[in-house]
Amino acid sequence: MSEEHPSPFPTALILDTSFLRTIGGTESTTYQTFIQYVREEGIGLYLTPGVVEELAEQRGYISIDWIDRADTTSWINLIDTVQPGVRVHDGPRAGQIMDRVHERLAKFEQTDPDELRKTDSELPAAAVMLLGSTAHDSVGLLMDDRNAERAISGVVRNTYYDGRIRVINIWQAIDLIG
Repeated sequence: MSEEHPSPFPTALILDTSFLRTIGGTESTTYQTFIQYVREEGIGLYLTPGVVEELAEQRGYISIDWIDRADTTSWINLIDTVQPGVRVHDGPRAGQIMDRVHERLAKFEQTDPDELRKTDSELPAAAVMLLGSTAHDSVGLLMDDRNAERAISGVVRNTYYDGRIRVINIWQAIDLIG
């Protein structure tokens, strides 16, 4: 389960495809409010390779080109491929977190793990990489997928990353910045 009160936002946010689809395009109030907030607060936005792949597949369904924004602006960044061996202090390695989330999500989705995309599983692993390679002391995962939220939160809880990797759903984000 995601946190009840994600305030304040972490200084780094990894965006899931479901979140980007839900906030809408540049003309939506939700998009405008979100972007204004993160820019004013100096929050870094990040896209994982899996999200970039999904966005490329969904061109035309998502009204702005987030990949182009990452290439042309300083407030959104592309994350390199997840390095499975990365860890912070005594926390589990990024690859271990990714595998655990993937298995848990497959159970929630009642899908063979080999047939389930790893995009959602990649998000907390990328967060581990950001925690290990940047000055960010916490990373938020912005999502609009209840099963993924539950899978990630369940794996991160009771590890070194509890409180450092925070799942924030779109409605919590809107309440906070709205």
